[in-house]
Amino acid sequence: MATRHEDSPEHKKAHDLAEQALDKAADGDARKARDLIEEAKSIDPKIGEEMAREAAEDQKKADKYVDKTDK
Repeated sequence: MATRHEDSPEHKKAHDLAEQALDKAADGDARKARDLIEEAKSIDPKIGEEMAREAAEDQKKADKYVDKTDK
């Protein structure tokens, strides 16, 4: 269940910016990615922790998927 903080418009904006930063990083635009994540952190200083947690969860899911398809 989402907390009040996670439901706030500021948090949602920061999360969207952080997602855009990941996309830019994946596209090879490190400068734009850095700018976007800095903007996200200025809106919500905790966004980095959340994105790291989400990335770890996504990695676990991907690992499980790979394990299933390798058999």
